[in-house]
Amino acid sequence: MKEDLQNLDEVVVIGYGSAKKRDLTGAISTVKTEKLVAEAPHTVQDLLRGNSAGISVTLSSNAKGNADMQIRGKNSLKAGSSPLIVLDGVIYEGSLDDINPVDIETIDILKDASSAAVYGTKAANGVVVVNTRRGKTGKPQINFNASAGLAEVANQVPVLSAEQFLQYRKDYETGRRTDEYLAQYPQMFSDPRALSGVNQLDWYNYDQKTPVGTVSDEQLLRAWASRLELKSPEIDNFIAGRITDWPSQVLQTALQQDYTASISNSSDNMSYFWSVGYTDRDGIISGDTYSAIRTRLKLESSVTDWLTVGINTAFAQRDESGLPCSWENMVRISPFGANEIGNPDASEHLKKYPTTDVTPQNPFFDNMFRDRKKMYNTLNSNIYARINLPFGIEFQSNFIPRYQWYEYYNHDSSKNLDWKAKGGESTRETSKVYSWQVDNILRWKREFDRIHNVEVTLLANAEQYQSWQQSQSNKMYSPSDVLGYHRTQAGTVPLNSSNDEYQTGDALMARLFYSFRNRYLLTASVRRDGFSAFGQRNPRATFPAVALGWVFTSEKFAESLHDVINYGKLRVSWGKNGNRSIGRYDALSDMVSGAHPYIDANGNPYISSQLYVNRMSNYALKWENTAAFNVGLDFSFLNDRLGGSVEGYLSQTNDLLVDRALPEISGFNSVAANLGQIDNKGLEITLNAKIVDTRNLVWTSSVNFSMNRRKIVHLYGDMVDVKDEAGNVTGQKESDDVKNRWFIGQDPDRIWDYKRLGVWKTDEKEAAAKYGLQPGDFKYLDKNEDGVLTDDDKEFQGYRTPRFRWTWRNEFALYKHFALSFMAYSNWGHYDAFNRAGNAGNFVDRCTEYVQPYWTPENQIDDYARIGSKNLGTYYRERSFVRLENVTLSYHVPASLTRKFSVNNLRISLSVHNVGVFSPTWDFWDPERGWNYGDNAAWDQSSPTPRTYNLSFNFTL
Repeated sequence: MKEDLQNLDEVVVIGYGSAKKRDLTGAISTVKTEKLVAEAPHTVQDLLRGNSAGISVTLSSNAKGNADMQIRGKNSLKAGSSPLIVLDGVIYEGSLDDINPVDIETIDILKDASSAAVYGTKAANGVVVVNTRRGKTGKPQINFNASAGLAEVANQVPVLSAEQFLQYRKDYETGRRTDEYLAQYPQMFSDPRALSGVNQLDWYNYDQKTPVGTVSDEQLLRAWASRLELKSPEIDNFIAGRITDWPSQVLQTALQQDYTASISNSSDNMSYFWSVGYTDRDGIISGDTYSAIRTRLKLESSVTDWLTVGINTAFAQRDESGLPCSWENMVRISPFGANEIGNPDASEHLKKYPTTDVTPQNPFFDNMFRDRKKMYNTLNSNIYARINLPFGIEFQSNFIPRYQWYEYYNHDSSKNLDWKAKGGESTRETSKVYSWQVDNILRWKREFDRIHNVEVTLLANAEQYQSWQQSQSNKMYSPSDVLGYHRTQAGTVPLNSSNDEYQTGDALMARLFYSFRNRYLLTASVRRDGFSAFGQRNPRATFPAVALGWVFTSEKFAESLHDVINYGKLRVSWGKNGNRSIGRYDALSDMVSGAHPYIDANGNPYISSQLYVNRMSNYALKWENTAAFNVGLDFSFLNDRLGGSVEGYLSQTNDLLVDRALPEISGFNSVAANLGQIDNKGLEITLNAKIVDTRNLVWTSSVNFSMNRRKIVHLYGDMVDVKDEAGNVTGQKESDDVKNRWFIGQDPDRIWDYKRLGVWKTDEKEAAAKYGLQPGDFKYLDKNEDGVLTDDDKEFQGYRTPRFRWTWRNEFALYKHFALSFMAYSNWGHYDAFNRAGNAGNFVDRCTEYVQPYWTPENQIDDYARIGSKNLGTYYRERSFVRLENVTLSYHVPASLTRKFSVNNLRISLSVHNVGVFSPTWDFWDPERGWNYGDNAAWDQSSPTPRTYNLSFNFTL
């Protein structure tokens, strides 16, 4: 049997230590960044998107590029679902935006409960372990990365052109009139230049109190525009042929730049790594900007043969002061509403309201009178010492301080015509966060007779967090607000507020690893956590875990399979993790003040402020806990040409953290409580293949697949009667939470709503009228046919979360010096609200619209409603997609050329991100962007996503 020993000996970072890949018993996947750097990643999340089964990363649309992550679905209803971040072996409480992706060497994702259980209360949502680069032996190396690129809008939805807008208004005005009216005034809203069978003079006199005898062409056009409800400036621009392309003004091609330089080296007694990075990016929405400076210093020195000390510190400054324009207004202002900013002859009112109506506002106007500064400064460090004790015992102590300073200054000038009444308004907000952790770790590793391997890890941890926040605002400046937020004392209506928060935590952990002949593996751990946010009765919780591994290809019975199977390992694990992602004071009552009506002795009502308790305290509040079972199979075939893993998992989350509403008679609005149970199960498959391996072509391909299912098993425990059709009680069942749409036995993301049947047709006019509707409105199923849509008519339909996800990545090495890669991924089987299909998303008599179909008596379609329709429900549409995310071509300049300039490893890369997306049913902006709205009255939203083109250079001196 031939095993890939190099691959099995790779080191993977696990909780408070590391292990060889051969010794892993949990579900851990690794992302190596060496090749991914050529793709010009902007964030840590860019390195993870699509590169590991089981982890999902959202798509960003702004210049900053930040995104959310989730591992193996959401286990909670209220508590946070983001994974824990571990940076270079210690828990990281900061933002991923402060980590330069070019500094990262590997990322390990701890997905199952046993591998994450050593982090206890913070690990219920999985763990992402980020490992930054360190010095390597040899001569000092200077590495430089530069990336510059352009970002453009991808999947842009066109807005109505001038001609389409006029037709849209014509169809709207025609559709809202009765047949009798349209018969009395034929072609009332038609273009007077294209009338058929109607005299232009007669047409013009339809709405003239005193009929005229002659009419000019301009009078005809002005009459038509007026009937279409265009405002005076729109009519003037229409006559003058002045058309404004608003999408081209609010959406832009943006320049984005990232630069990183580092120096590193390692010797017998000292290793160091120091990097400095600068980022400057514009977004695809005009005014969206982001810049950051990030630096990291890692030093480690072997003071003696028994003492090693080191520091890993990083400073980052992020400037998020950008003021993106109100890009959504591009679909509110008609093409005949002009951008008058910069026109000295235009009034201020017309500059802000291009049509004089207050609904369509100039997307750039308010930002002209707004001054903003928004800065983050962060300092994260790990100062450590490691001592080698007798008998192979190693002791390490980490001190991990973190500082964050936040500044937000904003001034809205009184020169803005709508802000004049405030006399100018300023806000100054600053905050400081200081937190620390101390890890005391004891490790003992020993091998006996080259057969038995034992490793013991012990941890004692303590932590503290404290924040100070203060805010001041003022308005009605006198005599002037010209100094803005630089002189807030000049205002006459001051308001000050402050908020300080404090929390503490501690933990004890023990882990044992044992292997016999590298064939039978055992990992067992237990962790006990304390956290100040929970109730006084349950300040601590215990989280055990156990995992077994069996390398079955080392058994005698597998010898006959050695020519086919190189390596096979079966893993089984169980563990319990906790979730403490709640407010720091959720277990306590809170007091708020508010106005309350009273009646005096004479019967006169008056308003007075009162102080009252809003939330009930819960001294028994405790952690959510998730117990998870995982079965995994690692394999390698055909001399390691094909390998991968299969994972199946089942988790059960109990004591869900929820805010339970209380009846008003109790005197409280809500209480934070532990109630209910959610089950979560899933399947993950990862395949890696070396398809072609020749001198001039090496083709490797990897595929990962994941699916996740959730189900609410219990909620509050309240029981209700079950009745038959005659009203007789036949039993009891646990009640659902209808308000939050949480149902026993259903996925929390299951859609429960009215079932859409299509659109009311013209011959269904009387039936539609029973619901206050008319032909062209959406038709929904009335199950009991009582003429009213209620909760009794709602049905379970699709899901808001994907039913499965997959990724396919390919890498080609061509003629030694060229490399080509591409990656595609897909989310499939989920639905989202698309109420814009009701063609009533804006004020249709004032605004324009996106180019999309709409119902008319002549075009009675089933999936779009009439213009200005009335929608009683929510229209859901499938949001499945396949995205070609990245294509990268790299050229490694031959060393024979670079040596002449003392340059090593020069690589030039061209990459394109978000190359294209295929979505069979979703055609509104990007199918991966958007927010789910449960309220039928709220419209679904989406935003533009960028397609970026990058040219990057990497070389070493």
